[in-house]
Amino acid sequence: MLTLILLLALGTALAAPADIDNLRAGAEAGDAWDQLNLGAAYDHGMGVEADRQQALHWYRRSAAQGVVEAQFSLAHLLVNSAGDLGEAARWMRAAAEQGYTDAQYLYGVMLAEGMGEGRDHQGACLWWQRAADQGHVEARDRSADCGGIVEK
Repeated sequence: MLTLILLLALGTALAAPADIDNLRAGAEAGDAWDQLNLGAAYDHGMGVEADRQQALHWYRRSAAQGVVEAQFSLAHLLVNSAGDLGEAARWMRAAAEQGYTDAQYLYGVMLAEGMGEGRDHQGACLWWQRAADQGHVEARDRSADCGGIVEK
């Protein structure tokens, strides 16, 4: 399973249809990591034809089980495919609350831009600071512009 996550993360195509069949079997049996990986396969067209609806379906099932990478991937796909920005903001926040640094940064961006929720500059600064505290460079740059809004 970890190999498949790494393969998908590196953009390497799955070796055989059997890989997808194994993922699908695990995903249908409720394995959250197989659901994440099957969603990623459909999202990126790796071993299967790209299918946004299938990617959303499998990401949602994995995200609902608390897999932070699935929450982030689901939110990211929704934002980048003209999906439901309210749903995207909910999943991005869920990933951010679990400490996922990229989600903390992007949730801050969503708040700053009013994507899925009302604009909230103070909230954006809070999330950027949390990501910056974990070493996220872009978040550090953004939080520097917050003018002391965020108390540590």
